[in-house]
Amino acid sequence: MAGVGDREEADELSVTGLGVLWVREAGFTVDRPHGLGQYLLLRFYTPMLVRTAAGLVHGEPGDCLVYEPTFPQWFTGRGVGYIDDWMHITGPAVPELVTRYRVPVNALFRPRELDFFSPTLEAINRELYRRELFWQHSVRMLVEGLLMRLGRLANEQQSSDLRPADVARAEVLRSVRMQVHEQLKERWTVASMAELAHVSASRFAVLYKKLFGVTPMEDLIDARLARARALLTSAGLSVGEAAAQTGFASLCYFSRLFRRRMGTTARDYCRRDLQRGESTEPTGEATTTWVATVPPGGAAGSATRSRSRQRGARRAASAGAPRRKG
Repeated sequence: MAGVGDREEADELSVTGLGVLWVREAGFTVDRPHGLGQYLLLRFYTPMLVRTAAGLVHGEPGDCLVYEPTFPQWFTGRGVGYIDDWMHITGPAVPELVTRYRVPVNALFRPRELDFFSPTLEAINRELYRRELFWQHSVRMLVEGLLMRLGRLANEQQSSDLRPADVARAEVLRSVRMQVHEQLKERWTVASMAELAHVSASRFAVLYKKLFGVTPMEDLIDARLARARALLTSAGLSVGEAAAQTGFASLCYFSRLFRRRMGTTARDYCRRDLQRGESTEPTGEATTTWVATVPPGGAAGSATRSRSRQRGARRAASAGAPRRKG
């Protein structure tokens, strides 16, 4: 039985039909002079002839098209049949999502990757057929995710100010950045990062700044300091241990940089955090909190007791509070 929330989702956005890898015979043509009255999402697998806001244009495999509800629709295969994915969606939420994610309308565009398109339509289709709890909310999320990815891919060159030849390299740089941030103990240089991306160090630096708005080394320093702060306050490490764990070869350099960026020394930063923890920690039986010292997706590491919890345990034990075994 659908709840109130499900009905509200249906009022805001509904999928009225979809198809994946539909094969059309030679001569099959879609001709809707007054539009469909709903949004139509298309992904073509074969050469096409398509009506767009620019007139009749040739479409190629991998092209996508989003027709607005009242725009005249006309498309067919070039000389033979065609294959496409399609989805009809309607509701007041749709134009808002299309605008929010800057999805091109009534014009062909070719995302550099489309491996998500068909699986998303198949997931929507399963929700429509199974109608399990919260299915309408799930459909809304899947449709929004699809529009967001299409808008991101359609606008990535403009938003990052990259040359067309560098758009494909952007994904490589994102992967390199993730690797660097997951391996902060490594002795990274711009040259070693660039080697992973298979570009020169100078080109890597330029692309990195355009894509992420910061130089590679400044980004690395920011990530190391953020991890060091987490280790100091959550994992109970000493200043020297936190510096070593985050790739700072010199404790003096780490301390100087930490003070310049944070406005206080690492020891004072840690001491203030401990004081905040002690002021809010309840008295009574000692408790233990285990905190992983590696980020999600990183290599498995040791778990250490929080320093503030250790102090709380010692206070409780000295006061004669019962101690938990094990």
